[in-house]
Amino acid sequence: MQALAKYCRATMLLIAAIAAVSEHVQAQGSGQFLDLERIANRPGLSSSQVLTAEQIPTDDVVDPEIYILGPGDVLSYMTSGLDFSEKLVIVSPECTVLMERFGMIDVKGKSLRQLRDSLTTVYKRRVPDSELYLSLKRARTVYVTLKGNVPYPGTYAVPASMRVSTFLGVTRQPWLLNGSKLQMERSTMINESTAESALTRNSSSFLSGYAVRNITIRHRDNTDLADLPKSRLPGCSRFDPHLREGDIVTVPFDAESYPSITISGAVALPITLEYRTGDRASILLSAAGGITSDADINNITLIQSGGEGRILIKVDSNFNIAGDDPVLQPGSTIIVERIAKAGADVRQGVVEVYGEVQTPGSVIIQPGTTKLSEVITKCGGIAKNASLSLSYIVRPDLTAYSDRKRYDDAKRNFMYSDLTLEDTVRYQLDQSYRLPYVSCDVARALTDTSSADNFVLHTGDIIVIAANPNRVFVYGQVNQPGYIAYSPKKSLDWYVEQAGGFATGAKSGRARIIRGRTKVWVEDGDAYVESGDEVYVPRAPDVPPGIQMQTYAVVAGILSSVAAITYTILAISSR
Repeated sequence: MQALAKYCRATMLLIAAIAAVSEHVQAQGSGQFLDLERIANRPGLSSSQVLTAEQIPTDDVVDPEIYILGPGDVLSYMTSGLDFSEKLVIVSPECTVLMERFGMIDVKGKSLRQLRDSLTTVYKRRVPDSELYLSLKRARTVYVTLKGNVPYPGTYAVPASMRVSTFLGVTRQPWLLNGSKLQMERSTMINESTAESALTRNSSSFLSGYAVRNITIRHRDNTDLADLPKSRLPGCSRFDPHLREGDIVTVPFDAESYPSITISGAVALPITLEYRTGDRASILLSAAGGITSDADINNITLIQSGGEGRILIKVDSNFNIAGDDPVLQPGSTIIVERIAKAGADVRQGVVEVYGEVQTPGSVIIQPGTTKLSEVITKCGGIAKNASLSLSYIVRPDLTAYSDRKRYDDAKRNFMYSDLTLEDTVRYQLDQSYRLPYVSCDVARALTDTSSADNFVLHTGDIIVIAANPNRVFVYGQVNQPGYIAYSPKKSLDWYVEQAGGFATGAKSGRARIIRGRTKVWVEDGDAYVESGDEVYVPRAPDVPPGIQMQTYAVVAGILSSVAAITYTILAISSR
């Protein structure tokens, strides 16, 4: 028995020695990124300590389809059969893993799903009746750089399991999806021309409806485009990708103008997004952040901008599309109506506000009650660069109105008129360029809210607050036609002088001011030229020589007749 005990003890020592030598060889060949079970056997270090060190909270379930493996990832794998223990490996700086029975495996550029599938295939081929299970035990930490239109640019250390949306949130740049706030504040977003000096902590803390769909993630080998609203849809998580080492995340500067789509009404986050070809109603529902307690989910309407009228959207109790998912058009709006309450006027509609206001977008109104000034107040007021004299309100005709029908109606309206034949051309020209403007002086409406110009709005109205161009265009018979810097309370003649004065052949008495908004021609008189107006100086009419001779002959005939009559009268009176 003693001999047997000595033999067993010697055998165990030999096995331990072989294991130590094997561990040393593997450490030399793999950069000391060893199987963690072996590391854990060392005195003073356990696998639990390795896994619990520097724990970082995660923001979402890792998607194995889009999670790209990299140095520092801790992987766990198990095989069915006699050896059903969990084994841990770390991806080396060379993007390789050393796995028992598989050897050295290159994982550079591979997703977690790709590695899992390839190992499973190899293992099933070797041991047909067994299974291999591979998972991510702990994500690595990576450095990511944030640039662009953000208040806190810089380089951050974050876990690779983190997605772009959460990265923007934890760095306080916020597209915060779950129960947080997203709003459009174009007026406080940084302009690209002042990017160098304006990237400060006073910048907007919210991304616009354009930025959230155009965030670029430049990897070392390719570039992704994050579309955060779309990433919330089933099967679209790739539009909110996981981060990798060395990524550069760039938040774009707001575009001057872009086609948009809007959802408003009884939703948590009324929002206006940039329109993308192929967008469907579901993207607006997902971006709205859910519904409010008074939402009527049986009364959700899509208003298409292409004249298709209203489409009823069917949703389930979770505010997900339950029926058809219509394709949107630029300018489309979804309105989630509120549940009617007894004794209350719950009529509601929506108007669109564009241009130089603090927060442009959709505004909920009570049709026939809400006034223009109230909507501007809801949008945060007028921006500094606004020109109220150039601003206007459009009331679109919701019925389909083709060019052919408009032309037919114009002729039908003229059929019983008493206009002269020459007026026909002018009438047809006016009909061709007729626009559905609301007759209103926006400046007077906002300065005198009791005036008739502060009219009540209807659903579908479009309010455009124009930017101040600070210039006047002078052209025609002037010596230096072109743009002249605007100067308040200056006359037509003053702007002509700034343009080099009247040129040869100019008919100064026929010069006119063309108003920037209405395109109405105004004589000089006491009228001042406004910013955005045009000044036109025509030449004298071109008259053929024959016509001129006839004109002179007629004038001479008239003068001779007058002279003859005068002579006759004088002769008679002298008698």
